[in-house]
Amino acid sequence: MEKLFTIVGVVLAISLLVIIHEFGHYLVARAFGMRVLTYSIGFGPVIARWRPRGSETVFQIAAIPLLAYVQVAGMNPREPVDPHDRGSYQNARPIARLLMIAAGPLANYFAAALAIFVLLAFGGERLDASARAQIGDVIAGKPAQAAGFRPGDTIVAINGTPTPTWRSMLERVRGSNGEALRMRYRRGSEELETTVTPRPLEIDGQRIFGIGITQLTQYRPVPLRRAVSDSIVKPAVMTADIVDTLVKMFRRQIKDAQLVGPVRMVQETAQQASKGWRDGLIAVSFISLQLFVMNLLPIPVLDGGRLLMLAYEMIMRRKPNATLETRLLQGSMVLMLGLFLVVTSREIFGLVKGLFQS
Repeated sequence: MEKLFTIVGVVLAISLLVIIHEFGHYLVARAFGMRVLTYSIGFGPVIARWRPRGSETVFQIAAIPLLAYVQVAGMNPREPVDPHDRGSYQNARPIARLLMIAAGPLANYFAAALAIFVLLAFGGERLDASARAQIGDVIAGKPAQAAGFRPGDTIVAINGTPTPTWRSMLERVRGSNGEALRMRYRRGSEELETTVTPRPLEIDGQRIFGIGITQLTQYRPVPLRRAVSDSIVKPAVMTADIVDTLVKMFRRQIKDAQLVGPVRMVQETAQQASKGWRDGLIAVSFISLQLFVMNLLPIPVLDGGRLLMLAYEMIMRRKPNATLETRLLQGSMVLMLGLFLVVTSREIFGLVKGLFQS
């Protein structure tokens, strides 16, 4: 039941990121006087609808409260437009339309920056291998369990040599070549000693000697000023990594690379969230930045494609052919929908197959 709640929470969190994306479009459209006809949360039959007094926007919630969309007057290039209609997207200045389109991806970028700020300001930063050698988990069936180690124990010396950090302890274990080690460790207020023989283990595809323990995750406070600066720098670094990965996938420099669909995205995010709110927040910020990057791809149906057409209009000082633009939008929508169905079907098949094999 706890796993189900985690998955539901992740689905709602991802949906919230899409709602934030559309809210960015909405805010900038209204700021430039464009008429927003509908702001919808979810899809399917409408179960609640509300229009504020004096507003032209209908806010609604659909039966399946996932994802969102904003309908702005004049967004369809084939839509008849009154040249005197100041509220139409088509009659707005190119720079206003460009900012309105860009506001969606930027809203996701700022959401990721805010998540990182909250993570650092309230959760602190994770200590690396320079922290003390305190055990977080003891893997069943490995030498550490047989030697009697428990989560929370701190290894202080190996063969009489102090191991003040997790890194120094790992170096001694991995350099043991399988020879028995005398380990002194602290449990509460007492110090104990035991003998452990490391075994070859597969870790990240490498065969190294280990005893089957993981480091206790430790955090330290982050000054507010650094939390602010890191929330500016880290999203940019993460975005660069996402773009680099996409380029390598396109060039086939990453072996066995596959597109990730919604099913696998929810699975992986739920797995991270199950480790704690900090890991969940990191995963959500990463997804938000993925939405930022993916929406800026130069595909007509995405924001990046619309920005490309607006750039053409601003450079050539004339709008793209409406018929051609409509066909590009429709064609890319069909291709994107087909890709979505293929990837999602593959992931659902893999999920069902895994359930039958387990």
